Amino acid sequence: MKKQLAALLIVALVAPAACGRSSAENSGAYMAGQKNIDRVDRYGSVLPKDYEWFDYEERAKAYDGLVYDETLSGVYAPFVWQDETYDTFGLAAYVGDGRVGADGSEEAVTTVASVLSATLLGIDKSSQNGKNYVAMLHAYFSEEENIILNNPAGSSKTTSMWYLIYPTILYTQVSVCYPDEAQIREDTLSAIESWYKAAEVMAAGDGFNYTGFDFAEMAPYQNDIWKEPDSAAGIAVLMWYGYSLTGEEKYLEMAKTCLDFVNTFEGSSLYEALLYFAPALAAKLNAEYGTAYDVEGFLDDVMNGGSIPRGGWGSIAGEWGDYSMNGLMGSTTDGGGYAFAMNTFAAAYAMSSLAKYDTRYAQALGTWYLQAASNSRYFFADTTNLENQSAALDEALLEQINTWGYCIPYEGIRKSQNSKTPWFGGDPTVYGWADTDFSLYSGAHMGMMGAVVRRTDVDGILRINCNAQVCEQEAYAAYLLFNPHDKEKTVTYILPEGSFDLFDSVKKEVIASGVSESVKLTLSAGEAVVIIELPAGSQVAHDGTGYFVDGKQIACDTTTLYINGLSHNDTVSGTVKLDIDCVSTNPEAEVDRIVLTIGGVSTEFAGGSKVSFQTKDYGSGSKTVLLEVYMQDGTYDKTDIRLRFE
Repeated sequence: MKKQLAALLIVALVAPAACGRSSAENSGAYMAGQKNIDRVDRYGSVLPKDYEWFDYEERAKAYDGLVYDETLSGVYAPFVWQDETYDTFGLAAYVGDGRVGADGSEEAVTTVASVLSATLLGIDKSSQNGKNYVAMLHAYFSEEENIILNNPAGSSKTTSMWYLIYPTILYTQVSVCYPDEAQIREDTLSAIESWYKAAEVMAAGDGFNYTGFDFAEMAPYQNDIWKEPDSAAGIAVLMWYGYSLTGEEKYLEMAKTCLDFVNTFEGSSLYEALLYFAPALAAKLNAEYGTAYDVEGFLDDVMNGGSIPRGGWGSIAGEWGDYSMNGLMGSTTDGGGYAFAMNTFAAAYAMSSLAKYDTRYAQALGTWYLQAASNSRYFFADTTNLENQSAALDEALLEQINTWGYCIPYEGIRKSQNSKTPWFGGDPTVYGWADTDFSLYSGAHMGMMGAVVRRTDVDGILRINCNAQVCEQEAYAAYLLFNPHDKEKTVTYILPEGSFDLFDSVKKEVIASGVSESVKLTLSAGEAVVIIELPAGSQVAHDGTGYFVDGKQIACDTTTLYINGLSHNDTVSGTVKLDIDCVSTNPEAEVDRIVLTIGGVSTEFAGGSKVSFQTKDYGSGSKTVLLEVYMQDGTYDKTDIRLRFE
């Protein structure tokens, strides 16, 4: 039955009370229906310390012009070379990398990523400098194994799982951008099918918790040193692309199988970067295909630093010396903390569509993007104290970097090194991999950040492109805007050519009709909106839990469950009557049941009845209280709290 649009409905199961539930609420700006991200709550403030806009698009374009200039001269230049052996081009991982000119040694995480990044910013890499750099990527396709490799001279044997899957994701996205490149498309579909067969093998066995996969033997392997269980998330992305490009249902089902593994994995499966894609893909499948993946759990696994295969891997929170590191991705524990440019840029790109599919995270994601975008500028040599940089003693190199426009970032930032806090550099000079810590593979990902993050005319309010990923670009344009300030702000929202209705996916309502060129949008303190640009005069239908325009889903209803009046580690005793809010975007939503789980024992409460328990039934000590709400419209949410029982 189709229904008219309406505002948030709050079902108070017990008398509602104020409670700190989100990072934005720390500044007195709480939005009903929003969910927090635990790691983001640790930032201390919503607006970054010493906030500054940094134009990643501009630097990424400069990077592309620099590294692809074959006439470039000077120290370590030119960067690009013609690989005659494999009929392709090469870019090394670092400035001063000894592999420059070594045919077959170039890595897809640099070359393919650089092609994708530039393309996202409007540069046609199929016709640049008289060359077709897209077609030359065919060198990474192995005719023997029918997969994409990280090196033209490589093989899958003994290759780390993420070094096989991530290049394939990049390669696939390039193919989507250049559909007329027939060979690249053929390679893509062949590689996806190979990974489908590999997934069948792993799913029929012990799952995806391996180090790699030998395609010559069609068998996974372990090196007894580490495993990469987040390979399942990466394969899920490839399967989704397989479904999108071919329509074959088997790929969609395998994507679900892979995410099922991630969803049930005990602890965080994050190894390098593949898990970054899981929250957005899970949210998309939940919204459009009726799955029930734990998006909150996926986000915590990405952010919290609790990785099982790589302890401490996650997102940084806090200040290192005079610099805020909030939002940067890497290790939370290595030497006290180690942030990486590539990982941060890749995470921003991989999670860009999440707020569109699950608007409950709009506020928290707005905070993360603001922090990550501001603080990622510290990867660049012109933004920090020279004495804290690894290139400080190399005057010739510093002069060259200046000449190049500081468009090549450092690989990483360590909390402490060489008696400096923080230390801007990386691993190459420490381990002898290269003469410098300036990272070409990191710079190759910069365009991904540039495609996602844009500024508005209000300092601190960013415009996050929810359709930055190539698989999202056929949908209606969608942008996340978040006001981090403690007072109302009015933003000029710039529109493309044409006339539009603006639908706020958070509120599920049209907020501007028949607008063109630009429109003023007023955001209250802490408010987040997800703007969907619809053709003027569009009819928005509400059918079930979905919102549709011309049969195309643009949003879906959500339910958010809160426990009020209690904080983690509070002590409780006797009869505990939980004070609960259930917030739904569907005005006709009714609670079907609430499930309370303590110590593995579940109790069901029908409808809107009061939820309570006796502490004596569960013994004393620290226990997790889990609440799940099932709505009659099919929406669902859960929340938990750690309490001390007496």
